[in-house]
Amino acid sequence: MDEPVTAEVGEDGLLAAVHIDPRAMRLYSAELAGHVVEAVRTAQREHERPPQDSPGLDALLQRLDELEARADRDFDYVNSRLDDTLRRFTE
Repeated sequence: MDEPVTAEVGEDGLLAAVHIDPRAMRLYSAELAGHVVEAVRTAQREHERPPQDSPGLDALLQRLDELEARADRDFDYVNSRLDDTLRRFTE
């Protein structure tokens, strides 16, 4: 029995299905439970891993870096304006 239990994770990252080979039902419950946990973890890891051959992945990562840099600048600006406003109120 190669893989007595397999699992599938949906696009949302949540467990979608568990498949148990009928022969696995002969296993002790603790052993079967271990196979279930292993199958679910494998499915979750595979879901988390971005596809390496995705042509838009590099562009997406670059865009995320740009958005992060812009957000940092925007937060710095807002903080400086808040500091100025607080300074005026305390004078």
